[in-house]
Amino acid sequence: MKWMKNLLGACGLLAMLTVLAGPATAVEQADYDALLNEVRQLRTQVQQMATMEQRLQQLETLLTSQQQAPAATPVVVSEESKATVKEVVEEVFSEKQPIHFGGAMRINYGYKDWDETRDEKYGDAGFDVFRINADGAINDWILSAEYRFYSYMNTVHHGYVGYNVNDQWQIQAGIHQVPFGLQPYASHNFWFSGAYYVGLEDDYDMGVKALYSDGPLSLSLAFYKNDELASASSADRYSIDVNSSATGGYAGAQNAGNEETNQFNARLAYNIDHGDAGNTELGVSGQWGQLYNNNTDDTGDHWAGAVHLNGNYGPVNVQLEYASYEYDPENPLGMDDDIITMGAFTYSWGAPAQADIYIANVAYTIPTDSLAWLDSITFYSDNTFIDPDAGDQPDIWQNVVGALFASGPVYTYLDVISGENMIFSAGNMVDETVGSNNERTTRVNLNIGYYW
Repeated sequence: MKWMKNLLGACGLLAMLTVLAGPATAVEQADYDALLNEVRQLRTQVQQMATMEQRLQQLETLLTSQQQAPAATPVVVSEESKATVKEVVEEVFSEKQPIHFGGAMRINYGYKDWDETRDEKYGDAGFDVFRINADGAINDWILSAEYRFYSYMNTVHHGYVGYNVNDQWQIQAGIHQVPFGLQPYASHNFWFSGAYYVGLEDDYDMGVKALYSDGPLSLSLAFYKNDELASASSADRYSIDVNSSATGGYAGAQNAGNEETNQFNARLAYNIDHGDAGNTELGVSGQWGQLYNNNTDDTGDHWAGAVHLNGNYGPVNVQLEYASYEYDPENPLGMDDDIITMGAFTYSWGAPAQADIYIANVAYTIPTDSLAWLDSITFYSDNTFIDPDAGDQPDIWQNVVGALFASGPVYTYLDVISGENMIFSAGNMVDETVGSNNERTTRVNLNIGYYW
């Protein structure tokens, strides 16, 4: 044992001091005092180690007696013994939990049937993203952060500090996911649902969130001061938020000057256990916030509500969601109040300021135990329909049929994305007379990512 080695060392040092303790000429008094002090320190450490060894032996004896006792005769442990066990465990095994650093690297290939060069080039391939993640906990404090490097921009994805108040409550402060609708995603594919492109899926903002979980019940309450960058004019972001400018804009974007502020969110979900048949989560969400306009110096507001179902039945997952939203900005004269400008990935675009969203998704996962190089395949069909409630705006729909191939740290999405009047699919969400609107477009997308 380590403490025994230290004991032997101390004894040897003590013997040496005994020899040196003769004439003063053999060793200076200061050196003697220093050596004597070191002996005293070693004696204290040896005593502490001996005490710890004794405690460890007590713990080992206690655990052995519990393990060897018959099931019908439980071991009765006194409160004093329990305290001793707790002290030993905390003293010996109280190492801090490390912060884990991970990340991902992805490449992407896309083929667009509306691209004039499709018959000559057969699509384009390139670097998608490199990201760094930091996640971990020390005692009840938690940390989660992610930063992303794209070929055309660098941006924060999320970053927050959390605290586990008790077994039911957790508090998060920083940039974290807005609790709304199906979580963490209202889709299975790489391309997300149509709700993502109006800011109602996988959105991250700056604020404080309280999470409550007790058995089948979960509750999220949050307040967000502003978007994650505190810069509504920038479209160099991952989350889709209201954009105050039309930088990089197209498809109906307006330089209206609106930005999100002082937003409140609440999400309540209840999980119904069906035993071997699976489980069903039912939930309701609400969102309300202000829209400050830096051109008029006036404040409008926005709200959204949703109900959802997320069912897992063996290898089948079913996602259903209905959401309704409205943006009511205080725009300058000359701006169309039926259009709200959204922005992300260096682009901004116009979206219906008021609409209903219908989402219906289904996925089926097949384990591939017979293949050493492939863990599972998930087939899915994700469908979104957006019905604008104001202005002469077109209906918007999107269907994504595809598969996710999981192989260790490598995840590959193969998607066929079809739609009408859909942004990033040659469509315009607010003007049916522009481009290929009211015509079905199709994109084939292949994304390969290595995650660690």
